[in-house]
Amino acid sequence: MATEARKTVGSPVVEGVGRIPGLGNCYTYCEGDEMFLIDTGFSRRAKSIVRAFGDSNMPMARVGKILLTHWHVDHMGGAAHLVENLHVPLACHANDAPFVDGRTKDPTPLLMRLFMRVHHAPVAISLKDGDRVGPLVVVHTPGHTPGSVVYHHPARKILFSGDSVVERKGHLTMPGTGFATSPDQAVQSLSRIRELDVEVMLPGHGVPVTSNFVPLLDDLIKRAPVEFLSRP
Repeated sequence: MATEARKTVGSPVVEGVGRIPGLGNCYTYCEGDEMFLIDTGFSRRAKSIVRAFGDSNMPMARVGKILLTHWHVDHMGGAAHLVENLHVPLACHANDAPFVDGRTKDPTPLLMRLFMRVHHAPVAISLKDGDRVGPLVVVHTPGHTPGSVVYHHPARKILFSGDSVVERKGHLTMPGTGFATSPDQAVQSLSRIRELDVEVMLPGHGVPVTSNFVPLLDDLIKRAPVEFLSRP
């Protein structure tokens, strides 16, 4: 059992963490008997996730919870298929839950929603700041969406950052302001992330950051007010 528990689903990043890349990253995290799937990509990515488990000879029944960093379709689109077929609970922040399950109208333009095929999924667990999901601590980082969160593993200094902080060409950045509910909040949330003890960052877009996270984040914090708040 111990050997199986350490197996990685997806491309290994650090022990217990696997990355399933695409237009957005999905991650698996395994610790002891607990396994979590963080984000699910577009709806068509569900098949890639299933295939990654098959390639690792790991039964998908090992997944105990699906954790969403936020409600955007490139992160939650595959959730409906996985929840229906795995019968596994889906968790996200309470502020984003109405968008995930369809109670609140998606503000994305209609043509874009049709192209991206939004599939709503039932939210079994509404999270709030400070909640624990296994070894992971929920940290509310609003701005990109009202319920954007990062998942922090304090003991291992790992951060699943969603779109609150992403990687691009060796630097840290954030998605464009056009994708943010509140750019001001998104920039303010960087300071909350700076308070966390992090050595490994697993972003929603870009490649994992396994060294120099703090100086890279400090650089982003300095740039962000100009790059993301001064545009017309």
